Amino acid sequence: MTPWRLLDPGPLPAWRQMALDSVVIRARADNRVPDTLRFMEFEPHTALVGYHQAVDLEINRQICDELGVEINRRITGGGAIYMDARQLGWEMCLGQDNAALPRDPDAVYRTLSRVVVETLAAFGIAARFRPVNDVEVAGRKISGTGGVEWGDALIYQGTLLVDFDVETMLRVLRLAIEKLTDKEVLSFQQRIVTMAELLGAAPAMTVVKAEVVRAVQKVLEVTVYPESLTTEEEADWLRVQDSFRQPDWIDRRVARLAGYDVKTAQVKAPGGLLRAQAAVDADAGRIRKVFLTGDFFVYPERAPLDLEASLKDCPLEAAAVHERVAAHYAEGYRYLGVSVDDWFRVIVQAAGLDGKGESDGHHQSGPRDRSH
Repeated sequence: MTPWRLLDPGPLPAWRQMALDSVVIRARADNRVPDTLRFMEFEPHTALVGYHQAVDLEINRQICDELGVEINRRITGGGAIYMDARQLGWEMCLGQDNAALPRDPDAVYRTLSRVVVETLAAFGIAARFRPVNDVEVAGRKISGTGGVEWGDALIYQGTLLVDFDVETMLRVLRLAIEKLTDKEVLSFQQRIVTMAELLGAAPAMTVVKAEVVRAVQKVLEVTVYPESLTTEEEADWLRVQDSFRQPDWIDRRVARLAGYDVKTAQVKAPGGLLRAQAAVDADAGRIRKVFLTGDFFVYPERAPLDLEASLKDCPLEAAAVHERVAAHYAEGYRYLGVSVDDWFRVIVQAAGLDGKGESDGHHQSGPRDRSH
């Protein structure tokens, strides 16, 4: 069977974990290392936004400061998450020519999520894949997953809720918790479930890791060997890691739309929550700028920035917005579960338009991405 390596560096600060993500996926994309399974544990506890999100829209900085929660940004898309020592992060870095990967991009998540399903089955927990990228037990989320293509490689990663501090998560993430009733808070808590709750106690992390390794070997028909970083990876990690704790990385997505009437909207698409802020110049009849964030997955990662650029000085007309979004998709950008119409709806809402005027009333769906 094909050999994989296992990396298990132990608990690390988020900035070092994110730097290691970038180093390992680059090494795999350059074919300098074999396919790799890596475990991620966070110390101190951490609030992570997805690549396309703005920190201040998703995380309460003041609460994080008070609780000693580190803030950082993933190299992959998806939503904001809270990570502490009671959860296991994991990732697979593999070549896109891997025979275990289906040719249909939409089927990649379903295939790789079987690793989580198999891991839980070893503990007697019956789980299943829930599109677009979750694993659930009886309708309650126990794992979120996602990935990104990087050259000829794919990084697919996720979390497994061995145990979880729900109360801290609700305080750290901006979920409007102060506006929720006790009943609504309880309802939110009941949407997720942990291995500890299902089993009566949290299994040892070493046992969970061993079952993840077993599941990878079974699902992908490979053999996993514990190894260390190469000398080249160690040097690259040392060289880049400081940049992952700088504001240029953590706050790389910040809205700067001063000087105009700025409006905000959000729309829930099948592939995630989309947020749009639009700076409108009503006198000139133009949308001067837009700022787009959300917990979606797309390839290439720069796609939302390119969409923002294409909408600069767009006529303040729904038909013009639809035309530019459709043209963006025609360039080949691949969003997972987010269509032309999804972006159109959130942008015209932010711009204060009524949504009328899209081409012939038809809504295009662009090609979907397997990436995060």
